Amino acid sequence: MEIKIYAPVDCEVKSLSECSDETFSKKLLGDGLLIIPKKNKFYSPFLEAKTIMIFETKHAYGFDIEGINVLIHCGLDTVKLGGKPFKTNLEIDKKIRLGDEIFEVDLKMVNAEKISTETPIVFDQPIEILNSVKGNFKQGDLICTIKVLEEQIVKADPNKMTNKDFEEFFNAENKYQKEARILNELVGGPKNYRDVYNCMTRLRFLVKDKEIVNEEKIRTLSLVKSTIWQGDELQVVIGQDVYKLKDEVIAQNEFANSVVASQTNENNEKQSRGAQFIRMFASIMVKTIPVLVGCAIVQAIVGILVQINVMPDIVITAQASGNQVLLKDAAIGWIILFIMAKTTTVFGTIAIAISTAQYFKFDVIIAASIALILSTPLMFLDGGSGGMGHEWIVIDFGDLNTGNPVLDGISKVKIAAMTNKMFVVIGATIAAKYLNDWIKTWIPISLELMFRPFLLVMVIVPTSFFILLPVWNVIETLAGTLMYWIGQAPLGIGVGFYIGIWQVAVIFGIHMGLIIVGILDSIQRGGAGIFMIMGISVWAQVGALVGVILVTQNSKLKKDAIHMLPAGCLGITEPILYGISLPKKRPLIAGCIAAFFAGAYCNAVGVTARAGTGFGIFEFIGFFSSPTMGGTAELSNISNGLLYISGAAIALALGTVFSLLIYIERPNEKSSISKSANALLKFIKVKDNLTDEEIQILKSQIKEMKAVVNKDTVKQIKKIEKQIQKVVSVDSKIETLTENEYKHEQQIYKKGKKAISKNDLQTSKKLVNEFNSLSYKAKIDKLKIERDELKAKIDFKTLDKIIEPKQKEIDNLLSQISKQYNLKEEIVEIKNNYWNDLNSLKIAYDFENPKNINISLKQLTKSLKKNKKAVKTI
Repeated sequence: MEIKIYAPVDCEVKSLSECSDETFSKKLLGDGLLIIPKKNKFYSPFLEAKTIMIFETKHAYGFDIEGINVLIHCGLDTVKLGGKPFKTNLEIDKKIRLGDEIFEVDLKMVNAEKISTETPIVFDQPIEILNSVKGNFKQGDLICTIKVLEEQIVKADPNKMTNKDFEEFFNAENKYQKEARILNELVGGPKNYRDVYNCMTRLRFLVKDKEIVNEEKIRTLSLVKSTIWQGDELQVVIGQDVYKLKDEVIAQNEFANSVVASQTNENNEKQSRGAQFIRMFASIMVKTIPVLVGCAIVQAIVGILVQINVMPDIVITAQASGNQVLLKDAAIGWIILFIMAKTTTVFGTIAIAISTAQYFKFDVIIAASIALILSTPLMFLDGGSGGMGHEWIVIDFGDLNTGNPVLDGISKVKIAAMTNKMFVVIGATIAAKYLNDWIKTWIPISLELMFRPFLLVMVIVPTSFFILLPVWNVIETLAGTLMYWIGQAPLGIGVGFYIGIWQVAVIFGIHMGLIIVGILDSIQRGGAGIFMIMGISVWAQVGALVGVILVTQNSKLKKDAIHMLPAGCLGITEPILYGISLPKKRPLIAGCIAAFFAGAYCNAVGVTARAGTGFGIFEFIGFFSSPTMGGTAELSNISNGLLYISGAAIALALGTVFSLLIYIERPNEKSSISKSANALLKFIKVKDNLTDEEIQILKSQIKEMKAVVNKDTVKQIKKIEKQIQKVVSVDSKIETLTENEYKHEQQIYKKGKKAISKNDLQTSKKLVNEFNSLSYKAKIDKLKIERDELKAKIDFKTLDKIIEPKQKEIDNLLSQISKQYNLKEEIVEIKNNYWNDLNSLKIAYDFENPKNINISLKQLTKSLKKNKKAVKTI
């Protein structure tokens, strides 16, 4: 790696060994060079770096250049001056580029104190100074090129390696092991969480002390897309690799033992009851997803085989009709396939009870036994009208005719096996846990073995059948009634809205609440729900991503987007959402609108969700199956499946079109300033109740502000953007080569492990030689040199000359407006907003961090309007 060093100030350059301070001259802090400044202002001597340290007296600064740390120490013993001669606007994590001002020093004050102004620039890693030059330089002149000396890796000699050497070589730590180890440390280790588990895309930790978690560093890990807190649950968004990472976390810290040892002193964060319930439900359900999805795929296959008349339509009712075949009359092979498909749907509550028991740390055997009784096959009899078990009406309040078939059922109190009453089984398991804890406090040890389980069964089972079940049936009926009315909305707009907001709920980790709504609807409709078609929203977001791929000029963004497509087609949208849609905003909006229209279409044509067979393309299979809980549906299995696929195609197409229409690479400076100016106008109008005359004056000021940035300014900035895009293109190539190198290494490791297991030394030697001959590094280094040359050509000085006067002009206008309309409290936020608008280019390409805006003008305006309405009401 090579780093070019430019003169940060008019100066004389000397060898570091000439420094009068032995700490530097003997290179105890690292090698580098020495400069004697002739002027007060110092500018960045690097093409690009990040500020990582600012000494409190502002005389020393640390910078990071692609993992290499550099120290600029202005003056020797200047620490004694307490920072008086120094000024800086630098901030930690601030990115700087060649020519950016980094600090200012009063050299006269330093000299007056008889303190040396020698300024060492030292590197924390071994370096070689190429084309070393001494003498006088003007600020911005190239002084020299620094070559970072990498540790020489001695290539393994396969001819001298033993079996143990080969084994160690091929068992090198892979990226999942490395990331799991680092992630575990950043979360605080196994002692800082009560449980760790995963859903389809997120690794979830139930954290004890949030203060210990280093969330900022977690987000920098290569596999991590984002982090979300739900109470004391930390959701680390990974994507489809989440299973591998979770397995490594558990394997590395022997999680099962650590949890048992850490059940005391738990520190749960207080949450609302609703939030606690949703988190609990999510934690319980995610563990059951793999088995439920796996068996649902079998159920979909059965549905297809029945449709094409390969397999008989097996039923468990008292009598068969038409083409149906009773279970006892079918061939044994078909019977086995049938029960593989049906059993987890009918008796899946047992798995849910086990997961609930694990969550509440209750005896899983007792929990499974109670659930088995509650969903007992002995009460199944002829399967009932819906094929989910027989029902007994214990109280009949007569027939209702409300026009809502769901609500009409509320007049009958029914008892049945709880084959599809997961919430009752969860409640029964929780009740059993607390009853069990209470019984333990008083029952004699000699009687506990027999009588504690006896008491649990005798209390929990009747309570569940005669109290919990009827109460839940009422709740279920009322919820079903509401969803029935939503489903009756014209043109399917009710379901369309539900599908449209789905991905937004995923972003904030609150989609489990929507899932509960969908589950209730599916249960009410006998496994043919109208809401559980949220997979449509996946294809809408994939479509929005395709639109970005087609329109973007950013080669890295295009490459990243293309890499996200396979995950999207498998139903995993988190990489898309957190990587592109949310940061860019418009693709997210395009996808949500497309999902609304496609969801409304599906509902209008009668599509219903049947068997859950996974996500993405695998989800299609389930829509060709029969309703899973014995319900009836308007569409045949084939029609339902084909229409759902057409809905997904519509979502994909609309997502692409909307994204093409509304996506912009970044907001240009003119439109951003105009938008902010309009927001400022609305805010002041609401805040001060202006007269018509005052409004006209304010409008003229806003117009003047909008005119600060014109079309010519935008064109000039666009030219510089093209220079940046060339750098991004080379960065994309470097990233691709790095990924290919990793994949190639992992393939060699995999083959090597296999060869070692077979004691195949010949193959092992060949693989070590193949590893030694990998040539990616030379190509990557060449591209890095090309990238640095292109970076040096980016005309940031011209960009700053364009932006800085515009910034001053807008700041002056804002200061005037602030005095006129008393904006003392809001002015800092407003100025930060405009700063972000003007620096849109730097922010978009990660050359500058946006300034923090705690609350936008739009939010302030809404809040003011709300408060004024409240005052009027009073």
